[in-house]
Amino acid sequence: MRVPGGRTLARGMLGKMRIGFQPPAERVRYPGGADSAACVSIDFDANSPERLAYNGEGTHAIVDLSEKHGIPLTWAICGKTAEQDMKAYYRLLDSKAPREIGIHTYSHIDVSKSTEEEVRGEILRCAGVLDLKAIPKTFVFPWNREGHFDLLKRMGFATYRGKQRVIGAPSNEKGLWNIPPVYYVDHNSIGAGDLINRYIDVCVRYRSVFHLWLHPWSLIERGDLAAMMETTMDPVFQHMAELRDDGLLSTSTMGEISAAMELENGGPDHPDLLLRT
Repeated sequence: MRVPGGRTLARGMLGKMRIGFQPPAERVRYPGGADSAACVSIDFDANSPERLAYNGEGTHAIVDLSEKHGIPLTWAICGKTAEQDMKAYYRLLDSKAPREIGIHTYSHIDVSKSTEEEVRGEILRCAGVLDLKAIPKTFVFPWNREGHFDLLKRMGFATYRGKQRVIGAPSNEKGLWNIPPVYYVDHNSIGAGDLINRYIDVCVRYRSVFHLWLHPWSLIERGDLAAMMETTMDPVFQHMAELRDDGLLSTSTMGEISAAMELENGGPDHPDLLLRT
């Protein structure tokens, strides 16, 4: 595959990374009229004392980077973690860069094994803890274990992050827009900035969405935060910002991408998105 800047990425590498390759056959309208898009979703959940200790440091680091490059972030908030680490939660709320608040349930339940009433209760409890004025448009399944799409749609959600990693455009799955992930950042990602940027370039080349996914604690756990930021996250955010500034890439939240897809397909816009405040 030939990509911007002359760099190539072998099709076999996508298979090795278990990333599907399903680029759209026709031009897709992404936010701002760009031919491709990028989003960063962050699962704000820390279900062990060790990870909770890393949560705040990782949150501050990624918000600082977001502000540095003007890259919007979609935060999938677990209500219990917000209660346990309000300082980190307020830091992301106070970000000077655009951000979206999504729901990740209150206590990180397995939605696929829960009843409808349990899921509804978890969503409402999370929204209450976060003091949200309305149910957001973005839902992220804990462990990416899916279920209860009808309930989510009735409650007003419009988009989610699917489990399968795919380079392609969002697809409407059971009434919600699936914005599939491409790359997950963990301790193995230190020094992977150039590789991730090649994935971004492939998404630009094929009019697709580059969806980066991480946890605040995954920037630190079993690793070195400074090295992670220097060799991976900062080069990636800088590359996205440069492509955005060149008009080749829309850097957007999941909610903004799903709203653009609704317009693309003749559906209603979502002016009430809890995004950029």
